[in-house]
Amino acid sequence: MTTIKVSAETRDRLKKLADAEQSTMEAALAKVLDEAEEARFWQGVKDDYARLQGDPEQWASYVNELAEWDRAVSDGLDDLE
Repeated sequence: MTTIKVSAETRDRLKKLADAEQSTMEAALAKVLDEAEEARFWQGVKDDYARLQGDPEQWASYVNELAEWDRAVSDGLDDLE
């Protein structure tokens, strides 16, 4: 366990959040961090798609590859179970 210095306002906000979620302050903080990390990940995905779409040649290649996978998935072969 460790201690971090935060303002009284931040501590109170975290306590209010934890109380609203009926959890501990540690659990509330961990949840907020998880959500922030996930949001950062998905923003990176969106940014990467935007960059890819910005290059018409690369975007066309990507779309063509997706189409190839779609054809492979719908090839009519039964699942092997």
